[in-house]
Amino acid sequence: MDALREVVLPRLEKVKKSGAGFMARCPAHDDGHASLSISSGREHPVVFHCHAGCQPDDIIAKLGLTWADLSAPRERESAGEWTPAGPATAVYDYRDENGALLFQVLRTATKDFRQRVPDPTAKSGWTWKLGDTRRVLYRLPELIAAVRAGREVWICEGEKDVHTLVSHGLAATCNPGGAGKWRAEYAEYFREAVVTICADRDEPGRAHARQVRDSLLPVASFVRIIEATAGKDITDHLSAGRSLAEVDETFTSEQPVKVELAPDLWEFISTPDEPYDWIIPNLLERGDRLILTGFEGLGKSMLIRQLAVMIAAGLHPFYPSVDVRPHKVLLIDCENSERQARRKFRPLAAASISHGHRVPDGGLRLIHRPEGIDLTRGEEAEWLMERVTAHKPDVLFIGPFYRLHNANMNEELPARKVAAVLDAARAAADCALITEAHSGHGSEQGARRPLRPAGASLLLRWPEFGFGLRPEGDRKLGHRPVDVSFEPWRGQRDDREWPTHLTMGDPHDWPWKLSLGPPQDGGA
Repeated sequence: MDALREVVLPRLEKVKKSGAGFMARCPAHDDGHASLSISSGREHPVVFHCHAGCQPDDIIAKLGLTWADLSAPRERESAGEWTPAGPATAVYDYRDENGALLFQVLRTATKDFRQRVPDPTAKSGWTWKLGDTRRVLYRLPELIAAVRAGREVWICEGEKDVHTLVSHGLAATCNPGGAGKWRAEYAEYFREAVVTICADRDEPGRAHARQVRDSLLPVASFVRIIEATAGKDITDHLSAGRSLAEVDETFTSEQPVKVELAPDLWEFISTPDEPYDWIIPNLLERGDRLILTGFEGLGKSMLIRQLAVMIAAGLHPFYPSVDVRPHKVLLIDCENSERQARRKFRPLAAASISHGHRVPDGGLRLIHRPEGIDLTRGEEAEWLMERVTAHKPDVLFIGPFYRLHNANMNEELPARKVAAVLDAARAAADCALITEAHSGHGSEQGARRPLRPAGASLLLRWPEFGFGLRPEGDRKLGHRPVDVSFEPWRGQRDDREWPTHLTMGDPHDWPWKLSLGPPQDGGA
C-alpha cells in the first residue's frame, strides 16, 4: 500500500476513481463539486491538484498531515526472507527520532516474530538478537510529529494493527515485543496527547492496555481504552465492516463529577424558580448553545452577522421595533478574511444607525481566522480562552464548527474535544454560544433534504437549540431564494419564540426579516 491509499484517501470525502488517480472534495475550501484531483507521483509521493486553485501545502495542512507523513516508510511485505523461524511475510522497521534504523521485527506465516539488528561484521549483515540495542516505539518519528501537531494517537498491541489504523488515516504506534513489554520511558512521548489504547479481546491484551493506561495517565491529556466488537483486535473489527465509532469504550480518563445526595421531591419543588437571564427576551438566554445550519449559499453566514450586530446594538433580531438591552458580542470568523467580512458588516452597521441603535464602541469585537483554529491543540484552546477572558462577551459567535479542528469532520473524539473547549469558554464568560454548521450535501431529496449538521453525531446532541434554513417558494433575489423556513432539527429543550419563516429584506437594511408564513402562490 502507498501513501495515497493508506494515508490520504481515508481522510477525504466523496472519493471517486478517475483515470490513474482519484477525485474528491477539496478540504481547503468549501467544495461542493469534488474538485480535487489526487494521484501518485514520481517526485512526490502524492500529487494534489485543486481545480479551484488551492495550494498543495494548504490541502495537506487541512488533512492534518505533513510531507514527512506522506514520505514515511510503510510496512514492507517480504518475499520469503529467511528467519530462524521460517520465511518472513512482513518486515517492520524500528527507527529512532531521526529516522535511523535500530532494528527490525520480522513476522512469519505462523505469527512467530523474530528481531534482528544491522551488523556490518556479519556475513548476512544482521545479528538475530537485540542485545543492548535501544528499544523504541514503532514509527517513532511519525508518533513525535503527530503529538506535536495535536493529533490523536492510537496505541496497539502489534505492528499489524498499527498499519491497519494508519491505512485509515490515523496516527498509531506499538511497543516491540507485544503484550507486557511496555516500558515506563515510553510515556514521555505522549505528554499532553490524546490517546486511544486498542486492547486485544483477551486477558493478556486487557492487562497490557491497563499497563499502558497507568503509564500514560500522569502525562497525557486524555486516555481511553477501546476493544473491538468483532474478532480479537482492531484489524478483525475493521475487516468485519465495523467502523471506528462502533468499538466498546472500556475506560476513559474523563472522571464523573462527584455529587451529593439528591434532594427529594418536596425539597426540590420548594426551591423558588430562578428567573431567566435573557439576552434576547423569550429567545436567547445566557448559557444557551445554538447551532445554525442551512443549505449552501442560502445566507446562513449573513444571518449570523445580522444577529451579532443586532444583539450588540440592542435590537431584537426578528422584531427590530422592539428595544432590548445591548450586549457585548465577540465574533470569531474562521472562514472569511477581514477584507471579505468588512464589505458585509458595513451595511449592517449602517442599518443599526438608521434604526437609532448604533452599535456602541466596543460592543461588537471581530476576530478573523480564515485559516481556521484547531481547538484539539492545547495552544489553540488557550488562545481562545485568553480572548474570551479578555473580552468577556455576553454572546460568543464562533465557527463554522468544521473549521475548529483539522481532523475528519465525522470523527467523534475531535468533535468532543472541540465541544469541551467551547463549553469551557462559555462557562468562563458566562455567555451564550452560537455557531454554524453545514447541513448534509445531496440532491436526492431536493429542497426536503435533512437540515441536521453534517459530521460527528455529537452535533445533534450538544446544543440546546438547532435550527436550519430551508428555501421555500420560487421568489429569488439574484441567485438567493427570498423566502426560507426556519426549522428546528433538534428538539428544543425549552419553549422559546423562535420564528418559523424568514424573508430576504432590503439590501440596504437588515438582510433577513421575520415572515408570518410561507410565500403564497403567485406572490411577487
